[in-house]
Amino acid sequence: MPSPGHELTANKYSAERIVSGGSDNNIPALDKPFLIPIYQRLYTWEAQHVDCLLTDLWEACQQQAAAEYFIGAVVVSPKLDDGSLELIDGQQRMTTLWLIASVLVSASDLSTESKQQWQAFMAVGTGQSAIPRLDFSGREQDKKALAGFMNHWQCGCGRAECNGWLKNEAMIVARKTIINFIKKLAKQPQVGHEPTAASELQAFSGYLWSKATFVIGQLHSNTDKNRFFDSMNSRGVQLEKHEILKARLLNGMPENERQVYAWAWDLCADINGYVKGSVQAELDYGRGATNIDTPLLSGVHAKALGEKGTGEGAARTLKDILGGEGLKANTVSTIDKVSVGHKSLVSFPVFLLHVLRVFLGTDSAGAQVSVDHKKLIAEFDKHFRAGVERKPLADKDQCKAFIHCLLRCRLLMDNFMIKGHVDEGSHAAVRWEIASAFSGDPGKKGRARRTGKEWDSISMLQSMMYFSQDLTRAPWLTQALKDLYKPETDLDRAGAMLYALKQQDAGYAQSVLKGMSLYVVLGLADPDAAKPNDTDQEVNGLGTDTAHYWFYKLEYLLWEKWFNSEDASDKASKPALLNSKGTYRMRHVTSVEHVSPQSKNTGKITQLDRFGNLALLSIGENSSYSDKDPVEKRGAFQASLERELIQSLKLAHVFSADHGSEWVWNDAAMDEHEAAMMEILIAAHPQLTQGATA
Repeated sequence: MPSPGHELTANKYSAERIVSGGSDNNIPALDKPFLIPIYQRLYTWEAQHVDCLLTDLWEACQQQAAAEYFIGAVVVSPKLDDGSLELIDGQQRMTTLWLIASVLVSASDLSTESKQQWQAFMAVGTGQSAIPRLDFSGREQDKKALAGFMNHWQCGCGRAECNGWLKNEAMIVARKTIINFIKKLAKQPQVGHEPTAASELQAFSGYLWSKATFVIGQLHSNTDKNRFFDSMNSRGVQLEKHEILKARLLNGMPENERQVYAWAWDLCADINGYVKGSVQAELDYGRGATNIDTPLLSGVHAKALGEKGTGEGAARTLKDILGGEGLKANTVSTIDKVSVGHKSLVSFPVFLLHVLRVFLGTDSAGAQVSVDHKKLIAEFDKHFRAGVERKPLADKDQCKAFIHCLLRCRLLMDNFMIKGHVDEGSHAAVRWEIASAFSGDPGKKGRARRTGKEWDSISMLQSMMYFSQDLTRAPWLTQALKDLYKPETDLDRAGAMLYALKQQDAGYAQSVLKGMSLYVVLGLADPDAAKPNDTDQEVNGLGTDTAHYWFYKLEYLLWEKWFNSEDASDKASKPALLNSKGTYRMRHVTSVEHVSPQSKNTGKITQLDRFGNLALLSIGENSSYSDKDPVEKRGAFQASLERELIQSLKLAHVFSADHGSEWVWNDAAMDEHEAAMMEILIAAHPQLTQGATA
């Protein structure tokens, strides 16, 4: 352990306390910059990490505004030469908070006092002597970027949307994610208040300023850092909630059963990998409704551990099977020469909550289960008999039945639902596909991608549903698992699975409209209306407020039409631009791009926010397009095809349009493109063209 002498002091800090200190316990203000040492990795948080933090903070603000939200622990060490605080652990979170502040100081709906507070957080010192609170050792571009932005807003000319000062791509993505989140606050009412952008943003800013807290541990300047961290690492990692839940479910079982069910749980907990093919075969790939019970599990467990002379070797341990040699046979790498990494749809705690919904059935109890990972223990306490915090769950038959359900759902997900595949070391987009161990051929080893038009449609539709809804919680997953779990489901019929997915998607599409007609959302005059509504919304549609779902759904429908249809006319309509190069994959994109830019519009497009002038791209792609002319954007799109990436099928249609000898983008071209896209969407959802127009 660390030697005596106050080697580590720790205090709880919010942004407010970092700036001003705290009267309780005489917590000092931190009046030196955080220095990120050169050996630290670059900022790497992705959009989903930033969005998850912001969402959690906003939910906490709404539900318990007086309670604190703990962001995490930070460890710093003062440098002897200048007194700056070397940021040893917590760089990603502290940088994210600084980026959030950089948006709030430019927010037009925030009070002057709040802006001044965040300015004080971003900087150490005042006036011309102020320097950024974050400093980077050996990263001159990042240092200049932060200093440049401070000078920008100090001169009164800063705009929240301006990211040109940043050079770090991950920071650009994070900051645009923050900007988009702040804009959405106006549409989510604060509890007990009328929804206004100013009141909600003010409430969120105030909560973040005083209630979002870190525990900042400060090492003594003479501490041997290597020794300190060796000691800290030897103490192990705090148990995850799902590990606590596992212990409570298993506690009280006879030892022989406890080992078997712990093994089954651990198979499922490796959520990003695949359960070993031989184990899946023994359990019929999860296809049987009642085939998983204690005797069967005990036999499969013994066989997997080599206790019955299966040739796998009696010396193999559970660690060998789950984390070592045995796991290699679980992946697509057994049939591909290239090593492949995998990514699950959801984290294991979220998967457990979806399975709990399936386990409880279609009654009201199942429907009420939250899939918020923070509520994992609480949800099981509500629905399992005698569930008390830190005590075992009393009904062991119920606990075993749940693990049977968990294992079956996991096998069904392995064989009938998408998982992300990416070649290790590759920068290519993740391939979301279904790779099944079930081939119908007992002698065939490894996993193979399910192919055929129906399976391709299932993979693409599942991908579309995944990316167009909440990525972290995947709300559609419960019903998809329930449809697979039904005893009467014929899992060998892809058509039945595709039909069930389409029915679920149609229901979600209706919920997205919130009572409006699809004509209103997309800005198309209703041909059946006796007297068309001539309001701005009816004429223009929702523009940049159009739900991202409709962009994703259009991508799916265009893919079906151009790449997966047997209709000759559909194939003929495929843009010539896509005939030779490029691979289309559904991916996470959140930034609405204007084909004709907003700030440098040539006047050829008179309604910039119409659906026809918009496309959904990644934040990075949107940033690279920036304010370029449509002709330049067309060239950049074609360059992406050379890299084997189709950024957007909607854009492919835009940039392939034939308007004579020279490609142009004007009102006529936009109207033609928009009408074609709307026709495809409305043909897929004819039942959604009726509804209120308000």
